[in-house]
Amino acid sequence: MRAVTWQGTRKMRVETVPDPEIVQADDAIVKVTATAICGSDLHLYNHYVTTMQKGDVLGHEFMGEVVEVGRNVRRLEIGDRVVVPFPIACGRCWFCRNGIYSCCDNSNPNAELPEALYGASPAGIFGYSHMYGGYAGGQAEYVRVPFADVGPIKVPEGISDERCSFSPIFCPPAGKRRFAATSAAGTRWPSGGAARSATSPSRARSPRGQSG
Repeated sequence: MRAVTWQGTRKMRVETVPDPEIVQADDAIVKVTATAICGSDLHLYNHYVTTMQKGDVLGHEFMGEVVEVGRNVRRLEIGDRVVVPFPIACGRCWFCRNGIYSCCDNSNPNAELPEALYGASPAGIFGYSHMYGGYAGGQAEYVRVPFADVGPIKVPEGISDERCSFSPIFCPPAGKRRFAATSAAGTRWPSGGAARSATSPSRARSPRGQSG
């Protein structure tokens, strides 16, 4: 597949990279139909965020069609249109159970890196350096989405990719609530201003990996 890759400070390139595959039983593969460049991508472009590696695939605001699901995925089906928020959340830890998905305890396999730098770690993030998990991002043709029953938001019929791309739903959980409310009411979203992808690494955390 083709994807936008980081090649070094202020160096980007569209390259052919391996197609994503199901790794865990709760993964899904999404065929990207719309993606965005967030202002915070400039931090990667200018290399203000460390732990980038040559060839990393960028992009943390994207949507598309589910084309494959792992055997444990129950909420999504092949053919569903979904928006995928930027934080990767397990849905089971203390933070997820309390709606603080961007601080998920279980989705960042490299949590020791931001903990050493900031004193705490946020969740894993799509396409946002190895400090935030090293996950390939959505400026690509396909993306592997971990914990697929938790993050992706189904898009109702009749709502275009453009309306979703310029909505606040990239930032859960408030975005999920607004998406549901505006969809039910038929409310028109603003014509611009995609939600910024910010995390709060300074928040107090439960013990690493705690799910109960």
